[in-house]
Amino acid sequence: MLKLEHTEERLTRRTGLILINRFGDKISLPQKINRAFRKPGSNRGLPASEYVLSIAEMLIDGATCLEDIRLFENDEAYKEMAEIKHYPSSDAFGDWLRRHGGSDGERRLWSGVLSPLIQSGILGGGIDATLIEAEKGDAEMTYKGFRGYHPLLGGCVEHGLFTGSLFQQGNLSPQQGLVDFIIQCRENAPGFFSTVRSDSAAFNHHVINHCFDHNLRFSITADHDAAVMEAISQIPEIDWIEGKNNDDGSPSGYQLAETVHCLDKSTHSFRLVVKRTRHRSQHDLFEGPYKYWIIATNIPQREKDAQEIIYFQNGRGEFEKMIGELKHYYGLDHMPCGQIDANSLYFTIGILAFTLVQLLKRDFFGPEWKKKSVRSLRYYWLHVPSRIVSHARYIVAKVAMSRVLFEQLLHIYLQLCLAPAAAPISSA
Repeated sequence: MLKLEHTEERLTRRTGLILINRFGDKISLPQKINRAFRKPGSNRGLPASEYVLSIAEMLIDGATCLEDIRLFENDEAYKEMAEIKHYPSSDAFGDWLRRHGGSDGERRLWSGVLSPLIQSGILGGGIDATLIEAEKGDAEMTYKGFRGYHPLLGGCVEHGLFTGSLFQQGNLSPQQGLVDFIIQCRENAPGFFSTVRSDSAAFNHHVINHCFDHNLRFSITADHDAAVMEAISQIPEIDWIEGKNNDDGSPSGYQLAETVHCLDKSTHSFRLVVKRTRHRSQHDLFEGPYKYWIIATNIPQREKDAQEIIYFQNGRGEFEKMIGELKHYYGLDHMPCGQIDANSLYFTIGILAFTLVQLLKRDFFGPEWKKKSVRSLRYYWLHVPSRIVSHARYIVAKVAMSRVLFEQLLHIYLQLCLAPAAAPISSA
């Protein structure tokens, strides 16, 4: 028969979270955060890093609300490992987010902290928007019929990193301010952001003219407007070829072709790469016997033919997976506060938490962990039980895991503590 008894031993289930803590120390993250934000107004005030890193640590651990900080405060064993005396209260978190939030706080965290972290090999960029439900406070109604926010996100699929964010009200269109957002993403990753890959929100003359004027390549899902459909109708039937599957080159069941198009209010022409599949039932009223997927791009044909453009644009699915992980695995599908300014900073701290995990996996866990989510990281490495034993001049964490996994954990920990900082990825 099983019996349950209480123990006064110092135990924690967060042993592996110390890797995040030591990684932050290694890259001088507390100092970067404190320089980015204003100093406390009194001698008793806590520096910004205490708030930002505590929230990031909570989100990486799997917390879903600010009140979950109580679990960290009650975890005496982990606090001793991390050399933390006390965590701020949930009320203190809310007050600090409201004081420092808004576009200014979002900008400070990006320019002073996130931008230096991500400048390690960004080779291209994707742009997309997502919806976050928030049935309280000042959130506006979204096109999905619920109140919430509509943040805009830019990122790089190749390295699994976000390059920019713009936290917006739920009733705003992602097209609004899109050129300024592209500029922001390029400033966050200077010299590396080379290609804009987006859905149809970016199919307008403002974005396309900006890309041509600033030597940016683009691959954008095109609208099915009258001018575009007229251009497609002029493609000779003989120009349509059979598409191929990316994995084995077998027939894909669709056809593809391309033509040249130019938008109103633009002097730049570009390629329209078109994928068509036959409707299974009767003809569509507007598209006829086929349904179309259309991509506008200025990538030269000698670099990517029509088939390769199709594969390239399909890669946006990986960026959507990144957004899905950020929202659902870091607890950002709901916001904790009733004010957009506080929630914008909270959301950006969530991006910081995501970035720390991605860089830690890349630099210390090896290539096999590149595409694994934070849920896998929690299961294998972060949520590991241990018992804390104090000696005169050091602390011992007696870790309960298999010998093989412990040797790997110890190797990563020693790398973080003793090895020099990892060199950035080459941009070549």
